[in-house]
Amino acid sequence: MAMAKKDSMTERGGRTREKILGAAREVFSESGYKDTTVSLIASRAKIGYGTVYAHFPAGKDEVLLEIMEDIMGDFYEIATAEYTPASKEEAFRFTLANTKSFLGLASLHRDWLALFYEAFGQSEMVRVRWDEITERFIARIAKNVDIVKAKGLSRNPHYDSLVIAGSLYYPAEKYVWKIALGKNAQSAEEIAHNIVELYTYGLFK
Repeated sequence: MAMAKKDSMTERGGRTREKILGAAREVFSESGYKDTTVSLIASRAKIGYGTVYAHFPAGKDEVLLEIMEDIMGDFYEIATAEYTPASKEEAFRFTLANTKSFLGLASLHRDWLALFYEAFGQSEMVRVRWDEITERFIARIAKNVDIVKAKGLSRNPHYDSLVIAGSLYYPAEKYVWKIALGKNAQSAEEIAHNIVELYTYGLFK
């Protein structure tokens, strides 16, 4: 009986959490980062002000971090695609397709990315989380560099995998923000081709 009661409370808590996140998505989208408050989120979710803090003790920043992780999960799914290149040309095609998809998601999630960018200047918690996300991406790409080195395909077997991974990630990230902020004039195809050519032909023999 006690276990059933606990399970019921957990399920109810999960529903409340999802209600908060759904309401927060609406409020953030309508009001932007600066003008979003816990009171507005609670009102939209039709729950008490304190209930939001019960689930997200750090307030709106913690709510936004969960939304950020969810959205960036789409990007990370691309980064975790299995990488088994047998040649430089095969690696180029694979990385080009992934980079184009990555930039395509920047267009799809443009409004949210612009909101995250706004939050970086106002919330250390959000900025620190983005740094963590960046390191996660670079570490994942570095595993692909390690694969190339292990196969004896790299131009230099002593390349620092994290540095090489950054040479792909950071230019792509720059254009993600340009796309999100409406400051980009080039096509995703053109951007991806330039970035990936430099990365691939610099890494491979």
